Amino acid sequence: MADDENLSRFIQVVSDAYYAFDRDKQLSEHAFQVSEKDYLDIYDRLKAEIDIRNQSIKKLKESIWSMEPDANEEILLGENNLLDVIGYLNEQITKRKAAEQALIVAREVAEKANQAKSEFLSVMSHEIRTPLNAVIGLGHILSRQNPRPDQLNNLQVLRTSADNLLSLINDILDFNKIDAGKLELDNSLFDINTTVEDLFQAISIKANERGNEISIQIDPDIPRQVFGDAHRLTQVLNNLLSNAVKFTSRGKVRLSLQLEKITESKCSILFSVSDSGIGIQKDNLDHIFNPFSQASSSITREFGGTGLGLAITADLLLLMNSEIKVDTEVGKGSNFYFTLELAYASEMQEKIYSSTYIEEDLGQAKILLVEDTPFNILFTTQLLEGWNTVIDIAENGAIAVEKVQIQSYDLVIMDLHMPVMDGYTATRKIREFNQHIPIIALTASATVDIEQKIFDAGMQDFITKPFNPDDLFFKIKASIASKGE
Repeated sequence: MADDENLSRFIQVVSDAYYAFDRDKQLSEHAFQVSEKDYLDIYDRLKAEIDIRNQSIKKLKESIWSMEPDANEEILLGENNLLDVIGYLNEQITKRKAAEQALIVAREVAEKANQAKSEFLSVMSHEIRTPLNAVIGLGHILSRQNPRPDQLNNLQVLRTSADNLLSLINDILDFNKIDAGKLELDNSLFDINTTVEDLFQAISIKANERGNEISIQIDPDIPRQVFGDAHRLTQVLNNLLSNAVKFTSRGKVRLSLQLEKITESKCSILFSVSDSGIGIQKDNLDHIFNPFSQASSSITREFGGTGLGLAITADLLLLMNSEIKVDTEVGKGSNFYFTLELAYASEMQEKIYSSTYIEEDLGQAKILLVEDTPFNILFTTQLLEGWNTVIDIAENGAIAVEKVQIQSYDLVIMDLHMPVMDGYTATRKIREFNQHIPIIALTASATVDIEQKIFDAGMQDFITKPFNPDDLFFKIKASIASKGE
C-alpha cells in the first residue's frame, strides 16, 4: 500500500515537472520572440536615425562647400565624422566674428573719412564761392551798364567761364547731398517758358563757339506758370544741353517741350534734348549715368568734365518721379528725354506771379547787409540800390546785433562766416529781443546740413553764393511781405 502511494507521488512529481518544463519553455519562447521583435524595432529605428544623420552631414557638407569652395577637402570629402564638421564650423564662426569686428572698425574709419570729406567740401565751397560770387555779380552789373561791343564780348566770356566753374562746384556738392539722401526739392510757382528760354540763351553762346545751330520749340498749349523746382529743372536741362553742345561740332542741337497730357490741375510735359554729335556706343549706355563715369577715357581727355552731370541728372529726375531715357547712334547723335508731371497755376495765381515778376521795386525798404568781404559788399549794395532800397552795412555779427537794437530795419541779409561773431550767433542774439524782423542767410557753404542749421538759428530763408539776382529779389520781397501779414 505504501509502495503504491510512493509510486503515485513519484508519477505526480514527474508530471508536475513536465508541466513546469512546458510552461517555462513556452515562456522562454515567448520572451525570445518579444525580445527579437523589440530588437528588430530598435535596430530599424537606429538604422533610420543613422541614415538621417549621414544624410544631414552630407547636406551640411554640400552647403559648406557651396558657400566656401576652398573649404578643407579632408573634412568635406572624408568619413561622416560629425565632430570634425562641428569643429570646422566653430573655426569658421570664429573667423566670421573676427571679420565682422574688422568690418565694424572699417565702417567707423569710413564714417570718419566721410565726415572729413564733408568738412573739406564745406571749407572749399566757402573759399571758392565767396570770390566767385563777386566775379559773377560784378559781371552781371557791368553787362547792364551799356558796355562797348568789345567789352560785352569779354563780359560774355567772363560769365561763361564763371558759370562753368560754378557748375563744376555745384555738381560735386549736389552729388554729396544726393549721396547723403538730404537733397530736397522746392515746389514754387515759376514761368516755365522764361526759365527754359533764359537757359537757352545762355547755352546759345557755348553752341555758337562750336559752330552749332541750336533751336528751341515750346508747345504753345503748355501752361506758362507751373509749380516745381525751377532751379533743379534748369540744372537737369543745362546738363543735357551742355553735353549736347560739348559732343557736337558744327552740327545741330535742339531743345523741345511737348504737352503730352493735361487735366484740370496738372500737365505732363515731354522734355527732349537732341543733337547730331558723336553719339554713344551701345555697350557704354549702361554706365554713362554712373558717378564720375564717361563713355571712355578718350572722351574725358578730349572733352573734359567730371562725369557727374548725367549721374546727377538721373538722380534729380528720380526725385521728381521721372526717369531719363536715351536713344543714340554712333556718328549720328543722341536724344535724351524725360516726362514731368507738374501742377499749373490758376488764373488768380498767374496774375499775382506776373505782377511780382515785372515790378523790381522794393519801395525804399531799409535793409541791413551783414557782410565782411569788400567785393561782396560792393556787388550786393549796387544790386539792392537798383531795387530802390536803403542799405546799411555791418562788417560782422556783433555790429549787426548792436544796429538792430537801436535802429529799425525791414530785413537783414546775414552772412554766416565772419570774424568777431558769426551769423548763427548774431541771429540767436537778435531773436532774444526781436522775433519779427526777417533774416535771410547769405552763405557760401552748401553742405547737406546747412539748411537745418540756418533755420535752427532763427533765420527764415537763405540764398547760396554765388546767387542769381532774381532769386535774391524774390526772397527779399516774399520775406518783407510775410512780415506785414
